[in-house]
Amino acid sequence: MAMSQKVWYRTAFVSISALSGSEVALQTRTTNLGWSGGFSDVEGLDTFAGKITRLTTKDDIEISFEGIPVSHQDFDWLQAGQTAASTFSSGGAAITTSTDDTKYRIILLWTNQTSPTVTSANQAITGTAEAYKRAWADCYMTSLDGDMSAGDNLTATMAFKTSAVDDNGVNNWAVWAKDTTSGTLSALNAYTSSTTKW
Repeated sequence: MAMSQKVWYRTAFVSISALSGSEVALQTRTTNLGWSGGFSDVEGLDTFAGKITRLTTKDDIEISFEGIPVSHQDFDWLQAGQTAASTFSSGGAAITTSTDDTKYRIILLWTNQTSPTVTSANQAITGTAEAYKRAWADCYMTSLDGDMSAGDNLTATMAFKTSAVDDNGVNNWAVWAKDTTSGTLSALNAYTSSTTKW
């Protein structure tokens, strides 16, 4: 794979969508992101004939973000289990319902594509542009913490978790890449069910 440029690694595009909800772009508000987990551990077991190795099940995956809320509705809709940011309007309405079992899909995209302009992590990348995309499905928000110091901005730290595989043994994560050769890194399907992750 021919990756010719490295400058585009400096910008990440972030999109989050609730199951059967709308895709919401968060990259303009995100200052830091990270992911970990999804690997099996190895345990050595003693036997009378020597050591044997046992491979454990894969641990859960955690995806975390730090961001600066441009509006109070940027992140709170996720904590409340809503399917769209617009559910929590700026017209004085309160979130009156909350659910703990809303599933989300998270997409991260790095690319040097300039035309057409990239506005979403779930966007097709074409031609000779490079791209690297990671996605996780069936994620649950596990924390949303706010913080503010005098003279500083209000910040939010959120975390999501998902299992490495679902109950059917299908991966809850996927990775795509595209080099400088012609071709297309397609947009993902709408996240409408746990069997239609991508």
